[in-house]
Amino acid sequence: MDVRKWVLPNGNELSVTTNSNGQIVYLESDSSSKNDDPACDLPGLHFGLTTLSELRNRFGSNGFGFKNRGSAVETEDGMVMMNAYEVGRVVITFYTKINLQDYTRMKAAGSNPSPADYAKLDAISIADADYAKSEWGDRIYDPLYKRVEWK
Repeated sequence: MDVRKWVLPNGNELSVTTNSNGQIVYLESDSSSKNDDPACDLPGLHFGLTTLSELRNRFGSNGFGFKNRGSAVETEDGMVMMNAYEVGRVVITFYTKINLQDYTRMKAAGSNPSPADYAKLDAISIADADYAKSEWGDRIYDPLYKRVEWK
């Protein structure tokens, strides 16, 4: 495997992983969160603005996770949740983040607010389905899951 990474003019980062044959098996676009440009690589989605609730509504489910990779990871400044969807022969994973400030505000709001309403798009990855399985294991599906028709 070979991994290359670029910093784009808006500060976002793009990384590409290729296999031994030179085929791209994984792409990841990460928001820099250091600028006011919410541009994203996929139409209708915006870094720092699109919430996990909006993604669930758009795609009809919570997607799926992987047996060997958790669905959420705590970070220094909050938590990142990972929700994947199959589109054709690739797996698109949306990484949404709740920072500590939003998490505290969510808890103070009371009435059991959903973390998905506060988790905002922070990164997107596109992986070859076979690569995803080899890296993260079998899929764990949301009961309402259905394949995504990208439009």
